[in-house]
Amino acid sequence: MTDTLKIISQLIADKLEVDVETIKPESNLTELGMDSLDTFDIIFSAEDTFNIKVPNDKVDIATVQDVANLADALISEQHPK
Repeated sequence: MTDTLKIISQLIADKLEVDVETIKPESNLTELGMDSLDTFDIIFSAEDTFNIKVPNDKVDIATVQDVANLADALISEQHPK
């Protein structure tokens, strides 16, 4: 599990008030009980945590791994090493 995936999993666990061990990369956000507002809260938290800006047209995510992949892509794009 990547560091980004671990952090995203923890953000989701905190939001849902569940044990982080219940959050798997393949977990579907809707099946975890997240609605669209919860999803946007996680996106905003990821923006703050990773100092990134998620463009509105890139919010096409279904799983926890999708969120981590999007964050990794935006980190690389917005903060190249």
